[in-house]
Amino acid sequence: MEYQLKKLVNHYRKALQIKPYNLAIYDKIAELYYEQRELDKTLEVCQEALQIQPDLASVSKVLNKMLQTLGFEGEEVTDFQNLLQSKLDYESFHLLLSRSETVKTAADIKTWKDAIVLGYDLKEKKQWDEAIIAYIKAIEIEPSLSLPHFTLNYIISYCFSPHPNKLEIIIAFYYQLIQGGLTSYYAYVVLGDILTKQGKVVEAILAYKTAIDKTIRFNQKITNKYINSRKIYDVNFLIIGMGKAGTSSLYYYLCQHPQIIPASDKELHFFNKKFDLGLDWYLAHFPPLPVGGGFLTGEATPWYLGSYEVEKKVFQLFPKIKLIAILRNPVDRAISQYYMNLKLMKEHRSLEVAMTSELEILKGVEDPTKVSNKYWQTEKGYLWFGLYFYFLEKWMAVFPREQFLILRSEDLYNQTDKTMKQVYDFLEITDYSLSAHPKVNSGFYSKTSNELRQKLDDFFQPHNQKLEDYLGMKFNWK
Repeated sequence: MEYQLKKLVNHYRKALQIKPYNLAIYDKIAELYYEQRELDKTLEVCQEALQIQPDLASVSKVLNKMLQTLGFEGEEVTDFQNLLQSKLDYESFHLLLSRSETVKTAADIKTWKDAIVLGYDLKEKKQWDEAIIAYIKAIEIEPSLSLPHFTLNYIISYCFSPHPNKLEIIIAFYYQLIQGGLTSYYAYVVLGDILTKQGKVVEAILAYKTAIDKTIRFNQKITNKYINSRKIYDVNFLIIGMGKAGTSSLYYYLCQHPQIIPASDKELHFFNKKFDLGLDWYLAHFPPLPVGGGFLTGEATPWYLGSYEVEKKVFQLFPKIKLIAILRNPVDRAISQYYMNLKLMKEHRSLEVAMTSELEILKGVEDPTKVSNKYWQTEKGYLWFGLYFYFLEKWMAVFPREQFLILRSEDLYNQTDKTMKQVYDFLEITDYSLSAHPKVNSGFYSKTSNELRQKLDDFFQPHNQKLEDYLGMKFNWK
């Protein structure tokens, strides 16, 4: 059945290459995925069609069926359809679910949606144990969705370290879930991450490789040439930075290209946090590539650029790798990082206080990248990570200039096709036209005062000038 589904999807995808704006073909592909309970993929295909034409008539039938299967009713269906025109699925889920009637306790859970609403509320309150239970309940009710797996993994990886006994219970839950067969490929990624946390690296590697295998089997880009070729494990490119500058969008666009096969997860943090786990652990997150087959793979961990001595570790393992850095106006980037931390409850100061505090410290430092440990006890690096010149200078002392592509974040959004052609040329792959350019992980926040912006502009001006002189390119950040 899996083979037949893949064959039919490939047939319709080929038809789209001839008639890329034929929405009826998207409808057929979405219907195929829906019939196989591939609900995330159904949603993804519906969204592709909506990006081409916001008129919902061509995809409403299968989309409505899917939403009803998931427990949406009445106006919720319309709200969700509207959200799909501009948001990726898990962002849409959060936006819609946050409007829903609050579920007070686990006893109130009747649907997967109830479970995610409760989990979301508990996560916001930092009631991590209870949030984990709620998301596990959501997975039990509807295991094919990626969102509860994604959020559960985020809590365990970045917010809270459950007791080892509780981790063992979650591992057992995932093994039982996988044996049932009705689950997202991301379940294997979560299992791998939890096993890694437990120090069970060999078992984690197997989980990651299974995740990759499942994505490859359903990847319409894969051809007989790929399947029948001798393969090697390699990593061809890294998007090394910078955080809150568009790396998620860039990686998302790049992974639409038929010659790019993505890693199991966008950010692996191997070179800045997990290097001691070894090369085998890292390579398990990537698909094996045919020798000379034209396929490439890579990952995007945006904090590599500013992390201590990462460039030396990368060169040690992959001296010929291609490196992409996307740089955003450092004032905008700093403000965006602040609001991200505020949303994650990692920041409790006002914007003015947080920026002014860091500004006063960095003003008196000759080399702003060489700050004391005391600095990190109070500051979050909002301004520090925008000092691009000093980071790139260190990387380019290790790697030759021709292995770097430096992009402006503003160009990625204002001239997407032109910017992506630069990326394709740099990676030496064919040109490719994207059907849509959604902004991934974008945030919304109130306007910054002109006085604060001017202070930050004045601080960054000499550092931006050094960057322009060093790279021989203009950024025109005002």
